[in-house]
Amino acid sequence: MRQSLLQKSWTLNGHSSSALNTLFEEILSADFELDSIFYARGPGRFSALKMTHIFLHTLCLVKSYKLFSVSSFYFNSAAPIHAFANKYFIQENQGIALKDFGIKIAQEFVLPEVLNIDDFDTQNKPLYILPPV
Repeated sequence: MRQSLLQKSWTLNGHSSSALNTLFEEILSADFELDSIFYARGPGRFSALKMTHIFLHTLCLVKSYKLFSVSSFYFNSAAPIHAFANKYFIQENQGIALKDFGIKIAQEFVLPEVLNIDDFDTQNKPLYILPPV
């Protein structure tokens, strides 16, 4: 099993567009040797997923980084992920479903101390799950 140890983590608040810019401005100005990026492809909020997808694909094309992705459930121990209102994405029967919990559920995404690289792949298409209109 290929693994990578967590070197540093950041906590940023705000919209994805400004948070991604702030984060990568700091990373690229520091003395990090970066050759790959690992990210959560979804499910999650549509706007944030779209922004992350476009930003990271563009950065990887410009900088020639390798890009790897995994389900967002990897980073929250498979807990429900907020979609909108009181509705959440859940893992169910080898798939993803939308469930109304009736209440707001606390969200916590965590970077693992050890990243199992083999859990990621290069199928870097965002996992958009939109409700019927």
